[in-house]
Formats: sequence, C-alpha cells, structure tokens
Amino acid sequence: MITVLERRHPGALVALRESPLNELGKWPDVVVELVSERDGGSWCSVAGSYRDDTEPPTLVVGASRSYRRRGFTGLHELGHHLQQTDPGLGQRLFAYQDSEAFEDAACDAFAARVLLPDDRARGVIDGRGPTAPGVVDLFRSSQASREACCVRAAEYLTGAGVVTLLDATGTVIFAAPRGMVPPARGSDQSATPLITAALRASATVERDNTFVTFRNGATSDTLYGQAAWCDQDYLVAVLVSDNAAWRPFALPRPDTARSRFGSWWTCETETCSEIFQITEPACTRCGIPRCPSGHCGCTSARAQKDRLCDTCFLKWPPSRFDGSSPTCRTCVEESS
Repeated sequence: MITVLERRHPGALVALRESPLNELGKWPDVVVELVSERDGGSWCSVAGSYRDDTEPPTLVVGASRSYRRRGFTGLHELGHHLQQTDPGLGQRLFAYQDSEAFEDAACDAFAARVLLPDDRARGVIDGRGPTAPGVVDLFRSSQASREACCVRAAEYLTGAGVVTLLDATGTVIFAAPRGMVPPARGSDQSATPLITAALRASATVERDNTFVTFRNGATSDTLYGQAAWCDQDYLVAVLVSDNAAWRPFALPRPDTARSRFGSWWTCETETCSEIFQITEPACTRCGIPRCPSGHCGCTSARAQKDRLCDTCFLKWPPSRFDGSSPTCRTCVEESS
C-alpha cells in the first residue's frame, strides 16, 4: 500500500506523517469530510468511513478532539481508497475469506506505518516485544495517535497477544491483536484482574493471571498483562500468552491452551445466540467455536456490517448496495 502511495504521490509520506489531514486536503483525487464521530462510524476499526459514491471519493473522518486520532483515521480511510482503486491491491483481497476484516486490518497497519516508520518504532520497542510503558513512550515521543502506537506495538509481539487502548472506566476503545481474538470495541474490561488493578493505581501494574472478557460473557485463557496510563483519560494494556517483555521468564501455563471440548458456548452472532456444547475444533481464523448452524466469530463480524434495505426490509451485506444507497440492488432493479 505504501508503494502504491509513493507511486501516485511521490514524496508525500513525510507530509502525511507531519500533518495527515492538511496534506490530504491538497490532493485532487480525494475529498476529506469531517463529521461528528457519531455520524462518521462504519464497520471500520476507527471513527470514519470511505465513500466511493462521490466524485472524487470521500474520506469521512470523525471530528475527534484529538488531532492525532483524526490523522490516524484519515490515513486509515486513505488505505481503503488505495485498496479499492488499485487493481493489484484489490486482487489480493480475494484470497481471504473475510476480505473486509483483512482490508480493515491492513488499513490500520498502513496508517500506523506512515505515522511510525520502522526506525521510530524500533527506537522505543526492542526485540523482546512491547511493554505498556513503551507504548506510552512511543505516543509521547511522536505525533502518532494512541491507536497507531497500539498497532505498531502489536507488530512486535513475539507470541499471541493484544495491545489495547481503554478509557478511564476500563472500556475498550481500540484493540490491536496478534494471533488471538481481541476484546471487542466498547466491551467492559473493568472486572478483569489487570484492569481492576490499573483503575485503582496511578503507576504501571502487572498481573500474571489475567484475561479478557468477550461479548458473550466468556473469558480468554489466562494471560500475562501489563497496563500503564497514557495521561489521566487513557489506559494502555499489553496482554500476552507468553514471552512477556517485562518479565525475565514468562512461559505458557499448563492451562493456557486448555481444551474447550465438552464445555458450553453462546453463539457470537446476535441473530442466532444459540447455546451449544463444543464438540468440534474452533474456527482456525478467529478461534471462536462454531455453533450447529456454522456461525463463528467471523460470521458475527460480517453480520455486524449488514445493512437493512428500506424497501424489502431485509438485511444484506454492503456489497448488495450501491455506495450509501439505503435500497438494495435487487429492489432498485425491480422498481426500474
């Protein structure tokens, strides 16, 4: 994606790193539109969206009070623009079953790498992996958003884990995973051992037996965790299954990969929510058990992106609509 960007706009990387929205505002091939965060959200991991039904296409950015967050969102949406207008990038998406989730993750990584090139990240995060204070230092020593710092830090995890940004109540704002299912955005983690301790302290805290909570009330396997405040309103937490960078030794516990066979689970998909007993291996992509109807975490993620047609009143995936049209293509064709 960065190669495509440099080919289209030679020398723009430095300007994008210093002031993303100011630089994007000068480009003739996209338009930047600031909206309230409540109106700017989509299925993206950030408060923004990409509109290809305008000429030129529009990068919709939530008007966060943080200019750094606005910059990260703008670059994320630029990533969608590159993915959807370059044939080579678009072709690669077809290799993934959940191409939209892959595209969204790629846009996060793209935005983070523009803001935090390798030399900047390696100057703060060493080969052992990220620590919570290290993520905070990365934020304070750069012009990157907290979200961008979490994404870059997660790339340096040496095992399964997640770098999470939470608000002062312990609610997840953003999560950058590697090799594990992350806590959902908006989920309450305040009752987990690590976040409970962090909310009561002003210094960095560590817990060797913590976990994350999922939407259906289930919890992850036991994790090592470290959390540090990134000013009084935001908390950064690094959770890993092993190889914790802040510990001399952090081996996997005997029950870290414990079998769920025979236990009960609630389907992640809201329209299903069936309670079932696990008798088969979990989905290899998302790690969530499949219900008898074949639903897993991937199905749930796709279902959240479905839109309600204003004519047939059925829910369809975004691909069944033209741009932001509220009417699905089938209804449009039948009425013409």
